[in-house]
Amino acid sequence: MRKFQDSEDEDFFSVPKLTGGDMYHVFISFSSADATWVEQLIRKLEAVFSGIKICVHNRDFTAGKTIIENMTECIQKSQKIVMVLSPDFVHSRWCLFEANLSMFQDCGSHKAIVPVMLRPCPMPLYLSHLTYLEAKDREFFKKLCERLLRSNARGSEAHLVHYQSPIKYSGTHLLSLSSLNRNDEEDVSGAFPETCVPDALKAVVKDPEIYTKAIRRINNTPPYTDIFKSNWIVVFLAFYLLSLVIFSILTLTFSCISPYWPYYLYLISIVFLIFMAVPHKKSWEKKRTEKIVQNMSRRAGEANLLLAETSVLAGCASKSSLVFVFVSLRECEDMFHMASGSDTKLAQCMWEKAIIKYSSDYATCITNKHFPGGDPPPPGHLVRGVCFCQYVAMQIEQGNWP
Repeated sequence: MRKFQDSEDEDFFSVPKLTGGDMYHVFISFSSADATWVEQLIRKLEAVFSGIKICVHNRDFTAGKTIIENMTECIQKSQKIVMVLSPDFVHSRWCLFEANLSMFQDCGSHKAIVPVMLRPCPMPLYLSHLTYLEAKDREFFKKLCERLLRSNARGSEAHLVHYQSPIKYSGTHLLSLSSLNRNDEEDVSGAFPETCVPDALKAVVKDPEIYTKAIRRINNTPPYTDIFKSNWIVVFLAFYLLSLVIFSILTLTFSCISPYWPYYLYLISIVFLIFMAVPHKKSWEKKRTEKIVQNMSRRAGEANLLLAETSVLAGCASKSSLVFVFVSLRECEDMFHMASGSDTKLAQCMWEKAIIKYSSDYATCITNKHFPGGDPPPPGHLVRGVCFCQYVAMQIEQGNWP
């Protein structure tokens, strides 16, 4: 557990007066997994600044009220908000906060937000425009006091804001969604919940019907049954038929010598077939899974024709997992129209083909922060990676245009 470093000039900071309806100077939001660290921080703040009022959920929430009601009231009654970021926080409390962002907007829009990075984790979408404090910084406590106390009079803190410009958030991984049938037979594609928008997507996917239609399109991926396109299956069946013919001839030839010859030969043929089949079993399963993922990726591309309107793309990471990323495609779509000249129908046709063919793999590349296919092209429309039209251009150069 990290220990707080002693800092100089702590006495320089003074606790501001509580005005209006404020009851607390600071509301600290954190995961219960980080409670020990937060308790150390609170003890030090209260020891150094005797008049500071700190609100935490395990001590100051009112019994009988929902978490949302308690959080709303505490934020309204606090001058500032500290969010202790960690993987546990992002996966639990932040999802709750983001899902109910509209409820917090009125009280959060005029409250200063101070993110503290306790353990490395993805920055939540609506905090990504803020500068966070590193808990492992030697001067962390001094910087925190600066943000909590001294800067209060300057009014220079950043606030919680709704989505404004796609440039700020484009390329952000929002959610990894597991299927409901991960233990089912291998030739069936994943089935994903489609009844309601997940919490991590509610802030950007405003229309639940769009999400439902998109996921339903993926869930309707047909099962993979065309096993004869696998080359080794054709070879195996050929060997099987050939062995039957050979062993039948040998049986007729040697049956007059010994009545047990037919049994010996058929036993040998069974061993031979097992010997041929076992080494190829994993290869067949791998090919079958790859084919299922390919079919799901195409369906995910069709779903992205709907999701792209909300600046969200779905990617098929595996047959039992979907990823969702936030990325604006408006500038990339304009590039397609420019490349097609005045032919609007051709531009729209090319754009839809590109979405269906490449958008799923593109979303997966953004999630993995890796874009295979050689050196990336010149800077495009995405600040932290390859934009969609660049990705399509890279595929076309490799001869992969549909």
